[in-house]
Amino acid sequence: MADNGVSSRSEAFGGKWPDSPLPIWTRLADAARDYPDKLAIACLHQSPTLYGIQSSQYAVQGFDNHLQWSYSQLSSTAECLAAGLQAQGLSSGSSVVTILTNGVEFPMAFWAAHKLACPFVPLSSRTLTNAVQTRHMLTVADVSVVIVEDLELAAAFDQVWHAGARNTVKIVAGDKSFDGWTSISELLEIGSRALAVQNGKNGTLHAHRPEQRLESTNTVTILFTSGTTSLPKGCPHTNLTLNAFSKLLSIGGTSRHDIFCSVLPNSHAMGYFFVLHFFMNAGTVVYPSATYEASAMAQALAAHRCTHATLVPTALHSLLEWIEPSGLLFPDLKDLCLAGSSITPQNIRSVIRDLGAQGVSTGYGTTEGTPVWNAPVSDPEQLIRGDDVICGSAVPGQHVRICAPDSTQVVPRGQPGEVHESGPGMIVGYLGENVGKDAFYVEGDKTWYKTGDSGVMWEDGRVSVVGRFKDMIIRGGENIAPAAIEVVLNQFPGVEAQVVGAPDTFAGEVPVALVRALPPGDNPAGQLLEAVRNHMGVLHVPDEVITLGALRLDDYPRTISGKIQKAALRVIVAAYRNNRETKHDSATASTDGDAVHTNGDTNGTVRRDPGTIENKDVEQTVLQVWWRATGIEPSKLDKQTPTFNYADSITLMRVRALYRKELGVTLTAVEMSQNGDIQSQINALERKFSQSQNQATAQLPRFENARTLEELQVVLGPENDARTFKETATRALKKQGFNFDQDVESVIQMNDFIDVLEREKLINTWNFGISIVADGSTVQELRAAVTAALTNNSLWTSFYVHGDSGAPIYVTMKPQKKLYDHVLIEKGSVKSVAELQQIAVDYPHREHSVFPGPLFHALLYDIEDIKSAGFVMYVHHIVHDASSMRLFFEDINKALLEPARPLAPHVPYQLWSDIYHSLRNSPRATMDVNWHVKRLANIHLHRKALYPPAHVPRQAIQTSPDGIDYGFDAPALLNLKRHHSHITASVVLKAAMALVNITRTKHTHALISNYEAGRSSFPFWPDTLRHLPGPNGSTLADLDASDVAGPTMNAVTNVIAVAPAETTLDFLNRLQDEQFALTAHSHAPWRRIIAALDALHPGENAGELIYETHRTQFLTWVPGVLGEYERMRIAAIAIRAALGLVFVAGLGGPRATTYGISLRWDVANYSREETMRFVRDTERAVLWMLEEGNWGRGVGAFLATVEEPVPDAVSSGKKVNGDSEGMVKA
Repeated sequence: MADNGVSSRSEAFGGKWPDSPLPIWTRLADAARDYPDKLAIACLHQSPTLYGIQSSQYAVQGFDNHLQWSYSQLSSTAECLAAGLQAQGLSSGSSVVTILTNGVEFPMAFWAAHKLACPFVPLSSRTLTNAVQTRHMLTVADVSVVIVEDLELAAAFDQVWHAGARNTVKIVAGDKSFDGWTSISELLEIGSRALAVQNGKNGTLHAHRPEQRLESTNTVTILFTSGTTSLPKGCPHTNLTLNAFSKLLSIGGTSRHDIFCSVLPNSHAMGYFFVLHFFMNAGTVVYPSATYEASAMAQALAAHRCTHATLVPTALHSLLEWIEPSGLLFPDLKDLCLAGSSITPQNIRSVIRDLGAQGVSTGYGTTEGTPVWNAPVSDPEQLIRGDDVICGSAVPGQHVRICAPDSTQVVPRGQPGEVHESGPGMIVGYLGENVGKDAFYVEGDKTWYKTGDSGVMWEDGRVSVVGRFKDMIIRGGENIAPAAIEVVLNQFPGVEAQVVGAPDTFAGEVPVALVRALPPGDNPAGQLLEAVRNHMGVLHVPDEVITLGALRLDDYPRTISGKIQKAALRVIVAAYRNNRETKHDSATASTDGDAVHTNGDTNGTVRRDPGTIENKDVEQTVLQVWWRATGIEPSKLDKQTPTFNYADSITLMRVRALYRKELGVTLTAVEMSQNGDIQSQINALERKFSQSQNQATAQLPRFENARTLEELQVVLGPENDARTFKETATRALKKQGFNFDQDVESVIQMNDFIDVLEREKLINTWNFGISIVADGSTVQELRAAVTAALTNNSLWTSFYVHGDSGAPIYVTMKPQKKLYDHVLIEKGSVKSVAELQQIAVDYPHREHSVFPGPLFHALLYDIEDIKSAGFVMYVHHIVHDASSMRLFFEDINKALLEPARPLAPHVPYQLWSDIYHSLRNSPRATMDVNWHVKRLANIHLHRKALYPPAHVPRQAIQTSPDGIDYGFDAPALLNLKRHHSHITASVVLKAAMALVNITRTKHTHALISNYEAGRSSFPFWPDTLRHLPGPNGSTLADLDASDVAGPTMNAVTNVIAVAPAETTLDFLNRLQDEQFALTAHSHAPWRRIIAALDALHPGENAGELIYETHRTQFLTWVPGVLGEYERMRIAAIAIRAALGLVFVAGLGGPRATTYGISLRWDVANYSREETMRFVRDTERAVLWMLEEGNWGRGVGAFLATVEEPVPDAVSSGKKVNGDSEGMVKA
């Protein structure tokens, strides 16, 4: 786009655009004519036989029982609707008003209106809650036809609108009519008959043909915008303005293959403009639900593989929250456009990072016009400048300038001012005489619009919108006119209300009412809030009512002329709320007077000091939270009514935040959906609250079962076994200065996997050295945080002792100073983070964290160059897996952030272990074992597949560095996900490793072990056990396997056949199908599998191949590695394992296409050079398989490209002296 503005002035022009665009109706008709059989619209919430039209059949991933109409079906139905409207007396120029939620009726209505050259006027269903505004808009639009969503809205419309002498055709969606109303079903029948009469069965409606010429000044669509006055203003859009908006949406490219997921209200400019644009370009529009629901949108994005969507930040927040537990991504999204106010850099980044979209875009526009826009970008940083978001550059045909407030003087670039716009995409004025005239001015041959928004034009001509000069409040993308609320409040004598916006975490802004005085009577604040809710709806209810006295003001701040300065009021209110919340959080809030009245104050008196959380009445708190969120008094709240009747998605997010603040517990988004009425939420919260109080009383839910022989027998069996174990454990503990009877907390069995690894001495050397920096913390603060985390994760400081049967047993210790003084060692200072990292690699105390324990130690340091504390922890892998390590790190981070707040306890590992061992011989466990044994029945025939082989005992790397960190980008992964979204990046890597393996072994199969987290559920438990009581009054159904504070990991053995003729896609699909099944059977006890294989093949030692495969080559996939934290960062990770070849892998990069692999190998039998050759060949295999042109080729085509490696001296069994890594020296 061109920019002819002078670089020093905040003025730009987007370049020319076609002078003669086609009319809107012509473009819609052309799309239907050219692509009659293409999917036009899908509505996941509507019947596939709606209006007697059988939906077309289109391939949808796992979800097809919903409305799907082709362009032929949509256009012919809209033609029948148009004919029916004509039969009811509608003529060109008469306006068609809709009050509809999202569904097929909306495009039916605007197609018909545009065909008949009738102005189309979409209104919100919320409009009917305000009779004054509704009558004003219907009058301005000169309504001739109204189409409403249902009979309830029809009745509400009749109460508001009395047409008088003018006849209004009234249509209601569906097949049920109402007194004076015609159903759409009836209207379609009328239209069908009219078409048949006029033209015969093959005729076409004879109507005014607007497509024959472009009347650029004729009104096509009227959109209403809330102004700073109490009444909305009508924005008349024409063929010219609508085509201009479509032009800017085409900046990133337009294709008939585009699939747009539409969730914004259709009465909004963006809810109409985007849908119209995609229909005009023969794309597909998908409506997930009638109104926005995160779960429905996620389903629609995945099922229809949508390529485009538009969201406001609050909706993005709820969508991310919904998909987070499942890890669902949407790689088909070419462009997710963020619209509305309060877009943050984090919002931009999360589209790519957390949604997995290919691109993200932003724009800036108003209902009056859209001057700047961005094409979608794959790198979110291109749209970010410091703390500001780039809204875009001037679009084709549009002029944009930044002017000094209340002036037309252009300011220098980089200086904030008011955004002004001019161009074909902008209206030239509002409907009505002298309405909003001061917002427009003429300069030369151009009409300019003063947006009232504050923006900055940067040196490169791009624009950021940084605030607003006008008074509009934008709550989650919804415009709220303060003056409209003030009209309602000022009906109360003496109130003299002013309404301003205040920042809110979820909604962006919320209205706050300021009053000179409260009305008389009981519950004065409640009277005001109830009035707003009744007149205007929940959306407009002020977050709170504040008196001038509370602000220490005698009067509102005013200009010399006496005009109230709302900008100053906003600053005062924001400061007041921030200061009050700070005091509230520190339990020092003042309760003087009756100055502050919030939605949650049951008596309209002061915001009360909440007291201690322990004293909360859950039911009353929940009712007060809902009162604060909706303005409905607790006594009037129906606890059995679904909350969606009076709450939108933003309200629900704020309710959840208030639950957490007031009760210390909350409900997840999924739990809110499952508990759809207030009573259900009360019940769920009471259970959680009771559990949290029990935990607070007992500090932590700990099991102490180690004090008597009788208790030990529950874990260890007969009395003699228990006595022998206790004697052994007593001796081990005594060496470290501990006493069994005084210091032991509990005794816990290990699972089969760790048991076998320990018995076969695979895990003996698996100690992690990890350096961690706690930015801004002192050593003492860090020590306190680590102590709190260890107290909450007692397995970390445990010992392990063999029982009489030889099985290893955890012995956990009571939290006490003696224990933490033993494992937390202050070592003085280091000069830099780099020095701290090296300590992790070359840990100086190899006597730490070895058997029998304690299995965790940490060295604490002051880091001189960054003036912060850090520590190096040395922990044995037997007490953790990657998931429980994240829990431990999260606890440290939380303890650093809020030292005074107790950590939320995790699910005790002993509970998980007891379930595992109680059910390891159950029918469900036997089923899992049998599945593995059947799959591995011939494993004894594939010993040759073990790679790399061991000619001498395996040896861990002892030098520094302790391994290789390797990475490569695989952008074609996005294309694979686009076409085959079920195939995961980890399976692609495993498949590549299998291919490279057989180039080394020349065998038909590859043997690879891979880790399974085992955290989707508790092991082997049937549904009948889910409601058994758990700790602190909970049930097992409340327990989350992902929150178990200990290692739930297991490993599964892959015997991968490689057939050169098998196509790449078939190979990947086969491995992916097996991976799904491996995960489903991941808890299967290793010792039972091993025993069954040995019994199946006596004398073949088939069972040993389970653990020998793990000893030889394994893959562990760690998404997100070990996480990101506010107060700490992982500086280095070191581990020395005597294993053949280890891949620790994950995805990273801005588009999640970069493989990161940490490699370890056996230096006695393998070399660094061989490891590098292996991983490079693996990279080549990954990239080859991802290439779409290779999907139909046999994998043998890749195998033929791999050069046969020359064995190093180490791998060939030759002895090499003087090189601990086995590298041949020159």
